Amino acid sequence: MTFLADYPGAIVVQARNYGYVVGGKHLLNNPKAWALHTPEEPPDNVPSTPYYFASTDRDASTTYFVSYLGFVFQMVPESEGAYGNAVEGKPYPAWADSTVNLNLQTLSVEIEGYAATIHQTMPRGSAQWRALVNLMAHRCRALNIPPGRTFGHYAVSVYRSDPGQLNIPLLVSDVIAALQPAPEEEEMTPEERAEFNALKDRVDAIVNSGGALTLQQIQDNIVLNPEGHITVTPWLVNEIAKRLPAASGYTDAQAVKAVKDWLNR
Repeated sequence: MTFLADYPGAIVVQARNYGYVVGGKHLLNNPKAWALHTPEEPPDNVPSTPYYFASTDRDASTTYFVSYLGFVFQMVPESEGAYGNAVEGKPYPAWADSTVNLNLQTLSVEIEGYAATIHQTMPRGSAQWRALVNLMAHRCRALNIPPGRTFGHYAVSVYRSDPGQLNIPLLVSDVIAALQPAPEEEEMTPEERAEFNALKDRVDAIVNSGGALTLQQIQDNIVLNPEGHITVTPWLVNEIAKRLPAASGYTDAQAVKAVKDWLNR
């Protein structure tokens, strides 16, 4: 019987082999950190690793898999230990209990790609990078995992090189940023409010007039992140600005908020 995803929106493909029973006692996972891996599969539109783990006879599995296109798969419940982090020839991390299997102290993530090129195929800001950041931020918040406790498989095994040259400190910094509360918006003056309302009217006019900027273009350049927040692409902000009077003085922030309010009306 399959399980429900711990991360909202994750695609569940249950691994065949996972979990620990010692001396007849079922041992649960107590996630304290993230272990990052690369499955050595081509970064493309065919995520094969989840289905490999679903059928393999090997004692191998992972908690999550993040595809090249930015989809998140979950293969093992977070409460169970995935078979991903053998400690071989290297010490346990300082935060870990060396008397407990490391797989019962971590969440493992396979990142579609190769160790040798993951830093090139998953650049900062790509769909795959953003999906990984959002996954980690969401589960760090839910499980109280410090983002800094993120390590590559190579850190605990002399036989592993994954995830290669992935910039883990930069990834962690983006996760930390994603965990920060959104800054409060400053109250507008009456003059600013009037300009802001005029901008909302302009957005309406752009869409309803059948001009160069269509409703579909606006919808295609709006992003709803996993936390439910709407963001607007710089392209859309620029396109709106082009259609405003040269001396309007509207800021990007006002343009973004106008589009958001227009969408939510």
